[in-house]
Amino acid sequence: MKYISYISQQSHILKDADLETLLSNCRKNNTANNITGMLISHLGLFIQYIEGDPAQIDLLFQKIKKDPRHHTVIELSSGLISERQFSKWSMAFKKVNEKQAEEILGYEVLEQKKVFAEEHEKENHYALELLNSFVNNL
Repeated sequence: MKYISYISQQSHILKDADLETLLSNCRKNNTANNITGMLISHLGLFIQYIEGDPAQIDLLFQKIKKDPRHHTVIELSSGLISERQFSKWSMAFKKVNEKQAEEILGYEVLEQKKVFAEEHEKENHYALELLNSFVNNL
């Protein structure tokens, strides 16, 4: 089984109704393709973790990178796993505000231009800290 986590900038801030439509479609497609994962929406960012069959994950990630609802897709982490982190979630979702992120991370959220700076270490990226926090508290 393969996983990929990434961060991207939303092309425009999605309204709650748009996010609900996106999630409904993701959950339907993910269930059909046996993909599970989590999506976080945070201050105009998407932070997502997906897991499943390697070919399906690669295909989905290529589709994600072409989706016009976001841009500047940066893969944070990927690899092989022996068991799912989100076995019961076709797509778990959390909308995180600035205060919640600060409580989880212990510091203020970085400016978006700094979040996407190439010199930022991917393995210590704050987006992974947010994902890990929610994985550990499900």
